[in-house]
Amino acid sequence: MVEDYTNAFLVSALFLLFTILMTIWAVWGFVVAVLIGLATDRVIVFEARRSGRF
Repeated sequence: MVEDYTNAFLVSALFLLFTILMTIWAVWGFVVAVLIGLATDRVIVFEARRSGRF
């Protein structure tokens, strides 16, 4: 039986994403962080729809 590390991965990924966006915000400002977040969301939704998972 293989361990299910999905929740641990999701928490780690959320923390990493939060850290990256806060760093971008500190360096370039809030607007750039929001635009990068929106662009990332659009790419994720596009890929999910293309693969039929959404």
